[in-house]
Amino acid sequence: MDLDYLKKLAGIGETPVQPVMSLEQELAKNRREAMMSIMKEAREEEIELQSLPYNFDALQPVLSKENVQYHYSVLSAGYVNRYNNKEGDADFNYGGAKLHNLFWQQFKPAKETSKFDGPIKQTITANYGDLKGLADKLVESAMTIQGSGWVYLTKTGTIKTTPNQSFRSDVFMPIDMWEHSFTDYIPAKDAKAKYITAVLKLIDWNKINRRLESWECMKF
Repeated sequence: MDLDYLKKLAGIGETPVQPVMSLEQELAKNRREAMMSIMKEAREEEIELQSLPYNFDALQPVLSKENVQYHYSVLSAGYVNRYNNKEGDADFNYGGAKLHNLFWQQFKPAKETSKFDGPIKQTITANYGDLKGLADKLVESAMTIQGSGWVYLTKTGTIKTTPNQSFRSDVFMPIDMWEHSFTDYIPAKDAKAKYITAVLKLIDWNKINRRLESWECMKF
C-alpha cells in the first residue's frame, strides 16, 4: 500500500485544522485570560505555610499520622518553599501552596464535633439536600478528574474540579484528590469515595462559616 496514502490516513504531515470558536467562546476565553492576568499581578511575593491547628495524629482514623505528617511537612511545605525561592513552575507551586493552606485549615481533630449549621448549611442544603447529598456529588465530580487534581465547593455551593495544582479564584472548600492524599484508603476499589466521605467528617463548620463571612476580604 502507498506510504503517502497511509500517512494521509493517519494525518501525518498535514497541518491540523484549528477549531473555529464562536463569539461566546472567544469572549469567555478572553475573560479567563484577563482573570488569570489579574490573579498573577495580585500574587504575594512570598507565601507562608500556615501552621496546623492540630497535631499530626489528630485526624486519625480519617487520615493517619504518617499521611498528614508527610503530606504537610514535605509536600505542602515544598510548594511554599519552591514558590518563595522562585524554583520550578511558579503557577504550579503557587497553586499548591494556596490550595494546601485552605485544605489543612478547614479541619478539626477527628475526636471533636462541629455542628453543621449557619450560612454554609443553608447553601449546602439548598443545593444538595444534606451532607450525604454533598458527599455523593463531590465523589461524582472527583471521579471525572483525569490524573491528579482537586474537587472543591465554591462559596455559592457549586462543585467544581481543578487539575493538578491549578488555583482558581472561586476555590472555597477544597479536597485534595492527588493519590498521596487518600493512600490510607488504597487498595479499596472505592478508595476515593471512602476518602471524601470520611474527610467531610473532619470539616470544622464554624471555620467554614467564618471563611464564608470573610471571603470577600480574603487575599489571593
